Amino acid sequence: MAESPNESPNRVARRQVLRGLGGLAVAGPVLGRAGSAAALVTTPDQAGAPAPEQLHLQFGADAAHEMAVSWAAPQRVRRPVVRLGRRGHGLGSEIPAEERVYTEALTGETVFTYHAVLPRLAADTRYEYHVAHRGAEPLSGSFRTAPHGRSKGFRFTSFGDQAVPAKVGKGLGPATPNAGYIVDAVERLDPLFHLLNGDLCYANVSDAPVQTWQSFFNNNQRSARNRPWMPCAGNHENEVGNGPEGYLSYQTRFTLPGNGSREFAGNWYAFTVGPIRVISINNDDVCLQDGAFSAYRRDNVPGYKAKGYDPYIRGYSHGAQKAWLERTLRAASEDPAIDWIIVCMHQVAMSSAHFNGADLGIRQEFLPLFDKYGVDLVVAGHEHHFERTFPVKGVLPGSSLLTPAPQADDASVIDTTKGAVHMIIGGGGHSSATPWSAFDSPHDGVVIYDVGPGDPTTQRASKLTTEPAPWSAYRDLQRPYGFASFDFEPHAPGGNTQITVTHYGADLGSADYQELDRFVLRKSRGGHRD
Repeated sequence: MAESPNESPNRVARRQVLRGLGGLAVAGPVLGRAGSAAALVTTPDQAGAPAPEQLHLQFGADAAHEMAVSWAAPQRVRRPVVRLGRRGHGLGSEIPAEERVYTEALTGETVFTYHAVLPRLAADTRYEYHVAHRGAEPLSGSFRTAPHGRSKGFRFTSFGDQAVPAKVGKGLGPATPNAGYIVDAVERLDPLFHLLNGDLCYANVSDAPVQTWQSFFNNNQRSARNRPWMPCAGNHENEVGNGPEGYLSYQTRFTLPGNGSREFAGNWYAFTVGPIRVISINNDDVCLQDGAFSAYRRDNVPGYKAKGYDPYIRGYSHGAQKAWLERTLRAASEDPAIDWIIVCMHQVAMSSAHFNGADLGIRQEFLPLFDKYGVDLVVAGHEHHFERTFPVKGVLPGSSLLTPAPQADDASVIDTTKGAVHMIIGGGGHSSATPWSAFDSPHDGVVIYDVGPGDPTTQRASKLTTEPAPWSAYRDLQRPYGFASFDFEPHAPGGNTQITVTHYGADLGSADYQELDRFVLRKSRGGHRD
């Protein structure tokens, strides 16, 4: 997508090295944006500064030893810092935060975010912290670092397609009370971390995108300030006009492990937690579906046509993401310290719903890599229901749609050395749940195999077809809103390692999330991937 030079983000190359945490060197990368809008904003006086808000955590590449703290303020602030200490020992270390700024293309608002990277923390340790800046009351949180290697089990959770709990602006974007209730449901389970499977707040379809992001983070803050909520970028994180691919808002608000690229920082990344390698990818790079189109942005972003903005970004990385993914998968598969490979993505490779449908582009570009390097579990969203597969590997004979082939038929205890289990967990809170009428009887899969004509001002319609669905192990059509928890055991009986997966669901408007499905992923500890 073309962009004028004065709209491009300015990636600042400097790194500030700090001292804290008992002589620890703390390095914080800067991802900034130069521009007159930011320079003209008045810095508040010491008294009466706006309070910190939108507080959230993110793991670094090594979850046992690295954490990032991020927050926002409605205007530029003085001396933003994190004060940190082990629980019970006071907040003895102070780490200055870096500022990142972007200007929202739709409204012209300047957004100020603050980030501090805390490396070399002690494994499996509880820390307390607060964020502060001059003239405002601090905002506090706590977190627990991951255990080292196979020393201890832990729990994590996952869902996608959350939205916000109440309408923002004109109410163009999705909103339900479940987008709030699900935060409390996750928090009650006290997970070590949470995976956000894309389509976070739907700011790209809102007339008030900055306020939509603000609502999203302030809603999630009661959990995300106490544990990392690790995101992947979905199609609705593409806010056309914000950076070359529309991801500048997303990139500015999160501090995520590096992928070797400044241009695509945060769009894909990986981190290690215990003996699990989690890999977050951005499927817009390979999907056929034209999923980021927003008529409101088309009609209201200044200079939309003149600047050549285009929300359809298939192929935007020119193969860089796929090459990184293969390197990362290969390294994980060859690492004797890694027992599990989990991929977090948004659009799905399989679905039995006439809602969005699975995307052939994912099957063409990414599934062969999942097979080759032994991915165990894939968590996704995009479809607003819950569905999971048998372990899949390879393709059904003669399938022009590259229909994944199931390798077992036990839906309760699954050996992932036979293939990857895919989970659709897209019931985070979107107001349009997948309806009963979207599911065929008999049980069909639904695939996007192509798109119709379109351009930056006209969305390309998906071309859909059906397929056999022997890969589908379970789907819930009763309660569309929900999330999954994953209880990892490094030392299960019989020399195994396992993950017990539980799906919790609720009705629209209900805060009562009940257990609806449970199964076990199991494999030999340190065993060979077929």
